[in-house]
Amino acid sequence: MRNTSKRIKRVPGHGESGQAIIESLFTMIVLCILLFGLLQVFQIAVASLMTSYSAFTANRSYMVGFSADDGPWWRELVHKSARVAAIGASGKRIFPVGSNETETAIIKRYLEDTDQWLEYEYWGGKNEYDSQYYRCDVEPPSTYIGYRNTTDPATGIATMTVSFRNYPFAIMDLMDPDRVWFDTVESSRDISHSASLYDHAVDFMIEE
Repeated sequence: MRNTSKRIKRVPGHGESGQAIIESLFTMIVLCILLFGLLQVFQIAVASLMTSYSAFTANRSYMVGFSADDGPWWRELVHKSARVAAIGASGKRIFPVGSNETETAIIKRYLEDTDQWLEYEYWGGKNEYDSQYYRCDVEPPSTYIGYRNTTDPATGIATMTVSFRNYPFAIMDLMDPDRVWFDTVESSRDISHSASLYDHAVDFMIEE
């Protein structure tokens, strides 16, 4: 017998476009989360690298005697070396502002002039959020940089430790400005590194 039933032709893509859009949307969301997560990991990795370099630079200044015991702490070259070496992970420059000088010239004068002041966002707890990207009522964390040094009298080894206290998760804050998923203020982390070198200052510095 001849089959006279009608054959229904299926139009390619008919009824599947909505499903494809939804699948693509979910895929894009997952990829964006992964991308921003990697950016946040890279930012923390850079901060860790800069802190390690800062500890070495500050210790190098300390071990050759650049520590002014008779002056304020902020004039010490050890302190300035620690801060300058960590500029790459210190956020925006907040002082001086509006200067026509290059950043290199400003840093050079800061290192050479005892009365020259330089300040970056993550040096003294002055974190700022750009209102173009963050809500104005969102409170940023307060990040501080500090250093401490110890010397072992028996071996002459000087150890310098540089730390960022309460380092922010800026990428996570950008993804979640209302802090629905991530409470980044409470979850900010400390980044700390140490460098140990022989204290050469004891070989040629004369105490009076």
